[in-house]
Amino acid sequence: MKTLLRIDSSFNVEDSFSRNAADHYETLWRELHPASKVVYRDLEKFEMPHLTQSVFSAFNTTEVSDNGLHISNMLIDELESADTVLISSPVYNYATPSTLKAYIDHVVRINRTFGYDPENYTRKGLLSGKKAAVIVSRGGMPINGESPDGVERYLQGILNFIGIVEVDTFSIYGTTHEGSANRFRSTKEQITQCFNQN
Repeated sequence: MKTLLRIDSSFNVEDSFSRNAADHYETLWRELHPASKVVYRDLEKFEMPHLTQSVFSAFNTTEVSDNGLHISNMLIDELESADTVLISSPVYNYATPSTLKAYIDHVVRINRTFGYDPENYTRKGLLSGKKAAVIVSRGGMPINGESPDGVERYLQGILNFIGIVEVDTFSIYGTTHEGSANRFRSTKEQITQCFNQN
């Protein structure tokens, strides 16, 4: 049975562009995998703590005690169990929501999601064999056809770092501008085309 891990981060739970596009992606994914499971991690509803010194230190120890790692363990277990990871994110002040950044800080963890070889100073992602999709919405428009803030590139880089190299990205621009509905439809069409190619 296939598993989709869906991570939403917009604080707008009613008419969010990123959440609505993620709904479309999930619908198509379910159609492709009828005998499947979807695990939701809604960062607006889940009280996501920021990373602390004590938890970060626990990342680097082999002690058996919990050391405050229960949240990190739970989130990484979800990632490990997923076949596909779907991340939806708005852009707030040229960055992801702080809740999504906190989530990332808890799952980018040595010996769980990436390994490190001190002899040749190389790192290797440990969550290989998975697919991911990143959906980003923003009020601004692209600059010379490029993201004005680099959020897509950042999220793709994080996923690559932990071993997920097959990542599709979808961008919704100008959500605060006239014609936003048309741009949203265009992004949904891109998502549909992605599934049609599989």
